[in-house]
Amino acid sequence: MPKYSVLLTVYNSEKYLDECFNSILSQTFADFEVVVVDDESTDSSGKICDKYAKKDSRVKVIHKANEGVNIARKTAFENSMGEYILTVDCDDIIDLDLIETVDGIIKKYSCDMVLFDLSIFDNKTGEVTIKKMTEKSQLYDEKNKKELYLILLNRCMNSLCSKCCRRNLYGKAFDYEKYLPMCHGEDWFQSAVQVYGMKKGYYIQRPMYHYRNLGSSLSHRYDLESFRLNSDSIYDVKKLIVEDGYFDADVEAMWKAYARKVVNTLLLGISNSSVSIKEKIGTVKSVTDTDIFKIAIESDADYGSSKMTVLKFRLLKHGMYKLLFTLMKSRKS
Repeated sequence: MPKYSVLLTVYNSEKYLDECFNSILSQTFADFEVVVVDDESTDSSGKICDKYAKKDSRVKVIHKANEGVNIARKTAFENSMGEYILTVDCDDIIDLDLIETVDGIIKKYSCDMVLFDLSIFDNKTGEVTIKKMTEKSQLYDEKNKKELYLILLNRCMNSLCSKCCRRNLYGKAFDYEKYLPMCHGEDWFQSAVQVYGMKKGYYIQRPMYHYRNLGSSLSHRYDLESFRLNSDSIYDVKKLIVEDGYFDADVEAMWKAYARKVVNTLLLGISNSSVSIKEKIGTVKSVTDTDIFKIAIESDADYGSSKMTVLKFRLLKHGMYKLLFTLMKSRKS
């Protein structure tokens, strides 16, 4: 039985899949398996996956009907055997010593979870941005676990790809079947469930996972179904933090700030869309009944927010949607 399982979900990534596979299979640490789920790719991705399965016995490939990344990951997890789970997306690459480095930390500190940084490289310009979780490598346990919740609520550790965790932690989020169809915000919710179950974790301030930005970020599109599911999940996350004993005034303030960030992301997606101003206003009105919207407009914005952000939420709070989108279009904010 392998110590580590790398879960690789694949959909139409023929341009980058060889590079992704090579970064995984060339690891300096050998005791791992790769469970690949081809989510009904329409290009040659499925054939590329099968090619690597024939070449390397550590690779297992499952071809299935397209149901989205969350269900694909669940399928990969259910077909894995490793004690610890790593997540990799098919466009990305990892450092060749990632598993070896993580294993050293787990052995040293007996961790349930190891977290590390992402680097984001723009596929068009080649520009690289490092997304740090916090300012120094450190151990987390019950004494400072609150800091991890604050990092999570600040959306600095959303991605499942930036962490390796014990098998039982990884699988817990799939018990929330309601959220399996969620396409945006699912990583954040799963990460919250993992932090809740964690007894001891370690953060390595080093970008070992390299995310390829293909220019399809949430700021350019929106998904109302996922927005509503994200709205529901915010109270489930609050419940977890309360049960864990860390929901104090600081965490509550950041929890509300998270709501505003999600609503702001939706506004950006709507503003950047090509629909008419009437349709944009109608879309906003259709979500005013959600908990996350109500939390977001309780106050104008967070301490330190820009004047523009404060103004946006003030207009939103008072239903001045036409002026809001006119302002956003003029400022492209």
